Amino acid sequence: MGKMNKPAHIAVLEARQSMIRVWLAISAVWVAFWLIVAALVLATFEPYNPAIVQLGIFSLIVATPPFALFAVGAVSRWIFETVALRRQDR
Repeated sequence: MGKMNKPAHIAVLEARQSMIRVWLAISAVWVAFWLIVAALVLATFEPYNPAIVQLGIFSLIVATPPFALFAVGAVSRWIFETVALRRQDR
């Protein structure tokens, strides 16, 4: 990245910020959807129903996919930059 000119460097930063915004939007929709589902489940079941105890795994369902999506994006960016830098060195 040291050999890049100024406009190209700015374009890379803007693309990175765009992808983070997309990730934030998808994650927000995902978490909001599951919070609505949890609210409906809690509102419809009786207070001491055994199904409510099963909601312990709920936090895993809500939190894991956004972080997994972020990790996949970070790894794919790392691979892309590695390949691009190798091609520039040739």
